[in-house]
Amino acid sequence: MTMTRRRMVRLTGAAAAAATLLPRAARAESTKVRIGHTLAPTSEYQKWCERFAEAVAKNTGGRYELQIYNTSQLGGEIQMIQAVRAGTQDMLITSQPALEATVKSLEVFSTPFLFDSIEQGNRVMAGKVGETFADIIAKEGGLISLGWGSVQERNIFTTSKPVRTLADLQGMKLRIIQSPGYVEAYRALGANPTPMAYGQLYLALKEKVVDGADTSPDQFFMDKFAELCKYYHLTHVHYLPAGMYAGKTFWDGLDPKMKDAFVAAGKVATPYNHEVYAADYKAGIAKMAGAGIEVIKPDLGDWKRATKDVYKKFEDVLPNGKQLYEMVVAARG
Repeated sequence: MTMTRRRMVRLTGAAAAAATLLPRAARAESTKVRIGHTLAPTSEYQKWCERFAEAVAKNTGGRYELQIYNTSQLGGEIQMIQAVRAGTQDMLITSQPALEATVKSLEVFSTPFLFDSIEQGNRVMAGKVGETFADIIAKEGGLISLGWGSVQERNIFTTSKPVRTLADLQGMKLRIIQSPGYVEAYRALGANPTPMAYGQLYLALKEKVVDGADTSPDQFFMDKFAELCKYYHLTHVHYLPAGMYAGKTFWDGLDPKMKDAFVAAGKVATPYNHEVYAADYKAGIAKMAGAGIEVIKPDLGDWKRATKDVYKKFEDVLPNGKQLYEMVVAARG
Protein backbone atom coordinates (compact mmCIF):
# COMPACT_ATOMS: atom_id res chain seq x y z
CA MET A 1 0.00 0.00 0.00
CA THR A 2 1.39 3.40 -0.92
CA MET A 3 1.98 5.77 1.99
CA THR A 4 0.15 9.07 1.61
CA ARG A 5 2.20 12.24 1.39
CA ARG A 6 0.48 13.67 4.49
CA ARG A 7 1.33 10.57 6.59
CA MET A 8 4.95 10.63 5.37
CA VAL A 9 5.33 14.23 6.45
CA ARG A 10 3.88 13.40 9.90
CA LEU A 11 6.30 10.50 10.37
CA THR A 12 9.30 12.50 9.22
CA GLY A 13 8.44 15.30 11.61
CA ALA A 14 8.01 12.86 14.49
CA ALA A 15 11.39 11.28 13.80
CA ALA A 16 13.08 14.67 13.79
CA ALA A 17 11.41 15.61 17.07
CA ALA A 18 12.50 12.32 18.64
CA ALA A 19 16.09 12.92 17.53
CA THR A 20 16.22 16.20 19.41
CA LEU A 21 15.38 14.31 22.60
CA LEU A 22 18.25 11.84 22.23
CA PRO A 23 21.49 12.37 24.19
CA ARG A 24 24.18 14.17 22.22
CA ALA A 25 26.36 11.05 22.17
CA ALA A 26 23.53 9.15 20.42
CA ARG A 27 23.20 11.83 17.76
CA ALA A 28 26.86 12.50 17.06
CA GLU A 29 29.70 10.41 18.44
CA SER A 30 32.14 12.52 20.46
CA THR A 31 35.88 12.26 19.95
CA LYS A 32 37.49 10.38 22.81
CA VAL A 33 40.65 11.88 24.33
CA ARG A 34 42.82 9.60 26.44
CA ILE A 35 44.58 11.18 29.41
CA GLY A 36 46.65 9.23 31.91
CA HIS A 37 48.31 9.74 35.27
CA THR A 38 50.02 7.57 37.90
CA LEU A 39 48.07 8.44 41.05
CA ALA A 40 45.03 6.91 42.74
CA PRO A 41 41.35 7.47 41.79
CA THR A 42 40.95 9.73 44.84
CA SER A 43 44.07 11.81 44.13
CA GLU A 44 44.45 15.46 43.23
CA TYR A 45 45.55 14.38 39.72
CA GLN A 46 42.27 12.52 39.22
CA LYS A 47 40.19 15.44 40.44
CA TRP A 48 42.22 17.77 38.20
CA CYS A 49 41.41 15.54 35.21
CA GLU A 50 37.73 15.36 36.13
CA ARG A 51 37.35 19.13 36.39
CA PHE A 52 39.26 19.56 33.11
CA ALA A 53 37.00 16.96 31.45
CA GLU A 54 33.87 18.82 32.58
CA ALA A 55 35.19 22.10 31.18
CA VAL A 56 36.25 20.50 27.87
CA ALA A 57 32.83 18.93 27.40
CA LYS A 58 31.15 22.26 28.10
CA ASN A 59 33.52 24.35 25.98
CA THR A 60 33.37 22.05 22.96
CA GLY A 61 29.65 21.38 23.10
CA GLY A 62 30.31 17.70 23.73
CA ARG A 63 32.54 17.22 20.69
CA TYR A 64 35.39 15.95 22.88
CA GLU A 65 35.14 13.53 25.78
CA LEU A 66 38.05 12.79 28.12
CA GLN A 67 38.73 9.20 29.10
CA ILE A 68 40.77 9.25 32.31
CA TYR A 69 43.21 6.43 33.10
CA ASN A 70 44.59 6.58 36.65
CA THR A 71 47.02 4.43 38.68
CA SER A 72 49.45 3.94 35.78
CA GLN A 73 46.91 2.06 33.65
CA LEU A 74 48.68 3.45 30.58
CA GLY A 75 52.15 2.98 32.08
CA GLY A 76 54.48 4.94 34.31
CA GLU A 77 55.22 8.60 33.73
CA ILE A 78 58.18 8.03 31.42
CA GLN A 79 56.28 5.45 29.39
CA MET A 80 53.31 7.81 29.04
CA ILE A 81 55.56 10.71 28.06
CA GLN A 82 56.96 8.57 25.25
CA ALA A 83 53.46 7.52 24.15
CA VAL A 84 52.12 11.08 24.10
CA ARG A 85 55.15 12.29 22.16
CA ALA A 86 54.69 9.42 19.70
CA GLY A 87 51.00 10.21 19.24
CA THR A 88 49.67 6.90 20.60
CA GLN A 89 48.25 8.64 23.69
CA ASP A 90 46.64 12.08 23.67
CA MET A 91 47.37 13.69 27.06
CA LEU A 92 48.93 13.11 30.46
CA ILE A 93 49.71 14.64 33.83
CA THR A 94 53.30 14.16 34.88
CA SER A 95 55.76 15.44 37.42
CA GLN A 96 58.75 17.54 36.40
CA PRO A 97 61.50 15.00 37.25
CA ALA A 98 60.04 12.45 34.82
CA LEU A 99 60.42 15.02 32.02
CA GLU A 100 64.06 15.83 32.77
CA ALA A 101 65.38 13.20 30.34
CA THR A 102 63.37 14.88 27.58
CA VAL A 103 63.79 18.52 28.62
CA LYS A 104 67.12 18.81 30.42
CA SER A 105 66.63 22.34 31.72
CA LEU A 106 63.79 21.16 33.98
CA GLU A 107 66.49 19.90 36.36
CA VAL A 108 66.54 23.45 37.69
CA PHE A 109 63.45 22.52 39.72
CA SER A 110 65.31 19.66 41.42
CA THR A 111 67.44 22.21 43.25
CA PRO A 112 66.97 21.68 47.02
CA PHE A 113 65.06 24.37 48.91
CA LEU A 114 64.30 26.23 45.68
CA PHE A 115 60.97 27.43 47.10
CA ASP A 116 60.03 28.43 50.63
CA SER A 117 56.43 27.22 50.47
CA ILE A 118 53.75 25.69 48.26
CA GLU A 119 52.15 29.10 47.88
CA GLN A 120 55.38 30.68 46.71
CA GLY A 121 56.04 27.87 44.23
CA ASN A 122 52.55 28.15 42.76
CA ARG A 123 52.87 31.91 42.41
CA VAL A 124 56.20 31.57 40.60
CA MET A 125 54.90 28.88 38.24
CA ALA A 126 51.81 30.98 37.43
CA GLY A 127 53.98 33.79 36.03
CA LYS A 128 56.87 34.28 33.63
CA VAL A 129 58.75 31.23 34.94
CA GLY A 130 55.89 28.88 34.12
CA GLU A 131 55.38 30.47 30.71
CA THR A 132 59.08 30.21 29.89
CA PHE A 133 59.31 26.54 30.79
CA ALA A 134 56.04 25.74 29.00
CA ASP A 135 57.58 27.19 25.83
CA ILE A 136 60.76 25.16 26.34
CA ILE A 137 58.77 21.96 26.90
CA ALA A 138 56.74 22.57 23.73
CA LYS A 139 59.84 23.25 21.66
CA GLU A 140 62.08 20.49 22.99
CA GLY A 141 59.55 17.91 24.11
CA GLY A 142 56.62 18.36 21.73
CA LEU A 143 54.23 18.67 24.67
CA ILE A 144 51.68 21.48 24.93
CA SER A 145 51.16 22.74 28.47
CA LEU A 146 47.58 23.14 29.65
CA GLY A 147 48.40 24.21 33.18
CA TRP A 148 50.85 23.87 36.05
CA GLY A 149 49.26 22.01 38.93
CA SER A 150 50.19 22.74 42.51
CA VAL A 151 53.82 22.19 43.36
CA GLN A 152 54.05 19.17 45.65
CA GLU A 153 55.99 19.42 48.88
CA ARG A 154 58.38 16.49 49.35
CA ASN A 155 59.03 15.55 52.98
CA ILE A 156 61.04 12.67 54.45
CA PHE A 157 59.29 9.81 56.19
CA THR A 158 61.00 6.90 57.97
CA THR A 159 60.07 3.47 59.24
CA SER A 160 61.66 3.30 62.67
CA LYS A 161 64.23 6.05 63.21
CA PRO A 162 63.24 9.70 63.68
CA VAL A 163 65.24 12.49 62.07
CA ARG A 164 65.29 15.32 64.58
CA THR A 165 68.60 16.82 63.43
CA LEU A 166 70.74 16.56 60.31
CA ALA A 167 73.06 14.25 62.26
CA ASP A 168 70.24 11.69 62.46
CA LEU A 169 70.08 11.57 58.66
CA GLN A 170 73.68 10.50 58.17
CA GLY A 171 73.98 7.23 56.26
CA MET A 172 70.22 6.69 56.20
CA LYS A 173 69.10 4.83 53.09
CA LEU A 174 66.32 6.80 51.44
CA ARG A 175 64.42 6.07 48.25
CA ILE A 176 64.40 9.27 46.24
CA ILE A 177 63.22 10.30 42.78
CA GLN A 178 65.51 9.25 39.95
CA SER A 179 66.78 12.75 39.24
CA PRO A 180 70.38 14.04 39.45
CA GLY A 181 69.23 17.00 41.54
CA TYR A 182 67.53 14.79 44.12
CA VAL A 183 70.53 12.42 44.30
CA GLU A 184 73.02 15.26 44.80
CA ALA A 185 70.81 16.99 47.36
CA TYR A 186 70.58 13.95 49.60
CA ARG A 187 74.25 13.15 49.18
CA ALA A 188 75.03 16.68 50.37
CA LEU A 189 72.76 16.06 53.37
CA GLY A 190 74.74 12.93 54.25
CA ALA A 191 72.05 10.38 53.42
CA ASN A 192 72.44 7.36 51.16
CA PRO A 193 70.09 8.21 48.27
CA THR A 194 68.65 5.13 46.59
CA PRO A 195 66.76 5.77 43.34
CA MET A 196 64.11 3.18 42.54
CA ALA A 197 60.73 3.05 40.82
CA TYR A 198 57.91 4.41 42.97
CA GLY A 199 55.93 1.21 42.51
CA GLN A 200 58.69 -0.73 44.27
CA LEU A 201 58.80 1.49 47.34
CA TYR A 202 56.15 -0.13 49.55
CA LEU A 203 57.82 -3.54 49.34
CA ALA A 204 61.28 -1.99 49.81
CA LEU A 205 60.08 -0.34 53.04
CA LYS A 206 58.41 -3.52 54.22
CA GLU A 207 61.52 -5.60 53.62
CA LYS A 208 63.76 -2.86 55.09
CA VAL A 209 65.68 -2.40 51.85
CA VAL A 210 65.40 1.33 52.53
CA ASP A 211 64.88 3.26 55.78
CA GLY A 212 62.48 5.78 54.32
CA ALA A 213 61.67 8.04 51.39
CA ASP A 214 60.06 11.38 50.61
CA THR A 215 56.54 12.26 49.53
CA SER A 216 53.70 14.67 50.26
CA PRO A 217 51.28 14.13 53.20
CA ASP A 218 48.35 13.09 51.01
CA GLN A 219 50.39 10.48 49.14
CA PHE A 220 51.78 9.15 52.43
CA PHE A 221 48.31 7.85 53.25
CA MET A 222 47.03 7.24 49.75
CA ASP A 223 49.87 4.82 49.01
CA LYS A 224 49.62 3.21 52.47
CA PHE A 225 53.09 4.13 53.70
CA ALA A 226 51.49 4.94 57.06
CA GLU A 227 51.10 1.19 57.55
CA LEU A 228 54.89 0.82 57.70
CA CYS A 229 56.30 4.12 58.90
CA LYS A 230 56.21 5.87 62.27
CA TYR A 231 57.73 9.27 61.49
CA TYR A 232 56.93 12.07 59.05
CA HIS A 233 59.30 15.05 58.89
CA LEU A 234 58.51 18.52 57.56
CA THR A 235 61.82 18.88 55.72
CA HIS A 236 60.62 20.79 52.61
CA VAL A 237 63.72 19.75 50.64
CA HIS A 238 61.98 19.77 47.25
CA TYR A 239 58.87 21.33 45.75
CA LEU A 240 57.95 19.34 42.67
CA PRO A 241 55.99 21.03 39.84
CA ALA A 242 53.49 18.91 37.90
CA GLY A 243 51.94 19.72 34.55
CA MET A 244 49.08 18.69 32.29
CA TYR A 245 50.17 18.20 28.68
CA ALA A 246 48.70 17.45 25.27
CA GLY A 247 50.79 15.73 22.63
CA LYS A 248 51.67 17.61 19.46
CA THR A 249 49.99 15.01 17.24
CA PHE A 250 46.70 15.42 19.08
CA TRP A 251 47.08 19.20 19.36
CA ASP A 252 47.80 19.72 15.69
CA GLY A 253 44.57 17.85 14.87
CA LEU A 254 42.45 20.46 16.68
CA ASP A 255 41.09 23.49 14.87
CA PRO A 256 41.84 26.92 16.42
CA LYS A 257 38.43 27.12 18.11
CA MET A 258 38.90 23.74 19.80
CA LYS A 259 42.43 24.64 20.89
CA ASP A 260 41.01 27.73 22.59
CA ALA A 261 38.39 25.51 24.26
CA PHE A 262 41.07 23.21 25.70
CA VAL A 263 43.21 26.15 26.87
CA ALA A 264 40.17 27.69 28.58
CA ALA A 265 39.43 24.35 30.27
CA GLY A 266 42.97 24.32 31.62
CA LYS A 267 42.47 27.76 33.13
CA VAL A 268 39.43 26.46 34.99
CA ALA A 269 40.95 23.17 36.15
CA THR A 270 44.37 24.42 37.27
CA PRO A 271 43.29 26.67 40.18
CA TYR A 272 40.89 23.94 41.24
CA ASN A 273 43.84 21.54 41.43
CA HIS A 274 45.67 24.01 43.68
CA GLU A 275 42.66 24.12 46.02
CA VAL A 276 42.39 20.32 46.12
CA TYR A 277 46.08 19.81 46.85
CA ALA A 278 46.03 22.39 49.65
CA ALA A 279 43.03 20.68 51.24
CA ASP A 280 44.52 17.20 50.82
CA TYR A 281 47.84 18.37 52.30
CA LYS A 282 46.10 19.82 55.36
CA ALA A 283 43.95 16.71 55.79
CA GLY A 284 47.01 14.46 55.52
CA ILE A 285 48.88 16.27 58.29
CA ALA A 286 45.79 16.28 60.51
CA LYS A 287 45.30 12.55 59.99
CA MET A 288 48.79 11.63 61.18
CA ALA A 289 48.20 12.12 64.90
CA GLY A 290 45.22 9.77 64.85
CA ALA A 291 47.24 7.21 62.89
CA GLY A 292 50.07 7.19 65.44
CA ILE A 293 52.49 9.00 63.14
CA GLU A 294 54.80 11.50 64.83
CA VAL A 295 55.19 14.71 62.82
CA ILE A 296 58.66 16.19 63.35
CA LYS A 297 59.76 19.71 62.42
CA PRO A 298 63.58 19.76 62.25
CA ASP A 299 65.51 23.02 62.36
CA LEU A 300 66.42 23.31 58.67
CA GLY A 301 69.28 25.80 59.00
CA ASP A 302 71.95 23.10 58.78
CA TRP A 303 70.09 21.40 55.94
CA LYS A 304 70.05 24.55 53.83
CA ARG A 305 73.70 25.29 54.52
CA ALA A 306 74.68 21.74 53.53
CA THR A 307 72.90 21.99 50.17
CA LYS A 308 73.49 25.64 49.25
CA ASP A 309 75.99 24.83 46.48
CA VAL A 310 74.21 21.85 44.93
CA TYR A 311 72.76 23.92 42.09
CA LYS A 312 76.29 24.91 40.99
CA LYS A 313 76.82 21.33 39.81
CA PHE A 314 74.10 21.84 37.23
CA GLU A 315 73.98 25.50 36.26
CA ASP A 316 76.82 25.18 33.72
CA VAL A 317 75.73 21.84 32.24
CA LEU A 318 72.04 22.60 31.76
CA PRO A 319 70.93 24.59 28.70
CA ASN A 320 70.85 28.20 29.94
CA GLY A 321 71.03 26.75 33.45
CA LYS A 322 72.42 29.80 35.21
CA GLN A 323 69.95 32.22 33.58
CA LEU A 324 66.96 29.95 34.27
CA TYR A 325 67.96 29.39 37.87
CA GLU A 326 68.41 33.12 38.46
CA MET A 327 65.03 33.80 36.82
CA VAL A 328 63.33 31.42 39.27
CA VAL A 329 65.14 32.91 42.26
CA ALA A 330 64.25 36.45 41.19
CA ALA A 331 60.59 35.50 40.77
CA ARG A 332 60.36 34.30 44.37
CA GLY A 333 60.40 37.94 45.51
